[in-house]
Amino acid sequence: MRIMLSRSLRVFMIVFAVVAVSSVSVFQGSQSFGAEKQKYKYMSNSGCKCHLSKGCFEGEEYKARLHSKTFNKRLLTDEEKTNPECLRCHATAFDMKIKKGKSKHGNFLENVTCEACHGPGEAYVNVKKNYNKKGKDAFKKLLKEDPMMARKVQFDAGLIVAGINKYDTIKEQCLECHWEDEKDKNKCPKVGNDEKTGKPKVMDFKKYFKLDDHRDHDPIDDVLPTVDKKKWAGYIEKDPLFKTKPSNAKH
Repeated sequence: MRIMLSRSLRVFMIVFAVVAVSSVSVFQGSQSFGAEKQKYKYMSNSGCKCHLSKGCFEGEEYKARLHSKTFNKRLLTDEEKTNPECLRCHATAFDMKIKKGKSKHGNFLENVTCEACHGPGEAYVNVKKNYNKKGKDAFKKLLKEDPMMARKVQFDAGLIVAGINKYDTIKEQCLECHWEDEKDKNKCPKVGNDEKTGKPKVMDFKKYFKLDDHRDHDPIDDVLPTVDKKKWAGYIEKDPLFKTKPSNAKH
């Protein structure tokens, strides 16, 4: 009887241990799955009216590039316009929370919008409209009087600027969709060979950065050289490309 109980106890303990370990594994997996939740909603380019207004350097540069019309220029069939693999790079916010501008083809924004690179703009738009509940001019005033604090407020509201936050370099963000090697996993299966060279098309990053550089000269560019690097760690450019002058720099 004792032997039977002893064996039963051992079996019970083994089963309990296995179940306990499995439960911990499942629980940990459940906890980590989807841990990085979307905090703010996408607003579409309607939330970037100032930057996209006529005559604004950043907006004019953006509108002149393929990013602003890549959905209709590159996705020509209904199948492509609903294919998740195509939408990952030729659209914005696929299958994410969107407040304005959702495509008639599905839950995404058409084209590579401003938010594709700079993050969902819901909180950022609210900051610009009514910073600290002081009205629409309050943030403009902050930009002039304390550019570094203005940048912190922008980043805290979800603004992404590759080479400063989230991505250490601009190139790192670009390579999420573009490729420098013909064997890269990001390479679009539709892309053929270069007409001039006959070789597979790849991204020449230096060439395309120069072409797509839409940095504007802002008040912050005048104060960055003298700011306290320790105090503003995380809000200062890390990518060496930022040491080059914007194409419309004053001096």
